[in-house]
Amino acid sequence: MRRRSLLKGVTALSVLFALPASWCAQASRHALRRVRPSDPLWPSAASWQKLKDSVGGNLIEPKPLFGACQTEADGVACRDVLQNITNPFYIGEQPSGTQVSGWLDAWTPAASAYAVKAQNTADVVAAVNFARRNNLRLVVKGPGHSYQGTSNAADSLLVWTRAMQKVTLHESFVPRGCTGKVAPLPAVTAEAGQFGSISTMP
Repeated sequence: MRRRSLLKGVTALSVLFALPASWCAQASRHALRRVRPSDPLWPSAASWQKLKDSVGGNLIEPKPLFGACQTEADGVACRDVLQNITNPFYIGEQPSGTQVSGWLDAWTPAASAYAVKAQNTADVVAAVNFARRNNLRLVVKGPGHSYQGTSNAADSLLVWTRAMQKVTLHESFVPRGCTGKVAPLPAVTAEAGQFGSISTMP
């Protein structure tokens, strides 16, 4: 390595170490920042309609679970939520439902801007591709059993896999590429709706 190149590298490192931590944190947040509804790059109504068409109409706009109580505390919708909020099966059937209201004050429930009520793998692919192309926050939720809030994010696109409930039993399962190498074993294939939260993007 040349002496000049070495000196340039050392100088660059010293500049980086001299930067305040707040600047580094801000740069990191900016690099990971996703598009929000108030941003000019938020997808247009036509773009959302195109996504809705591609998933067979299964694009919905989730409402906050207690939204009805904020507008009409004595209304039927509010009473329905309050009567069922301790029922985990009821919560699992709500796109904005989470099993807990936070985890050590680390997060609070927030409805996604839109949700794809996925019926199959193609719906999941369409939602993930749409989020990637538009730099959107993406969360994935089955029945919403994430105690760390990973199936929950405001202003996000939710891939809601609750409807994907199929379970298939295999008496003699052999992994792909393993024929003749491993003995067949009983196995189960369960779709994503049988499980809780899967992933999240900041």
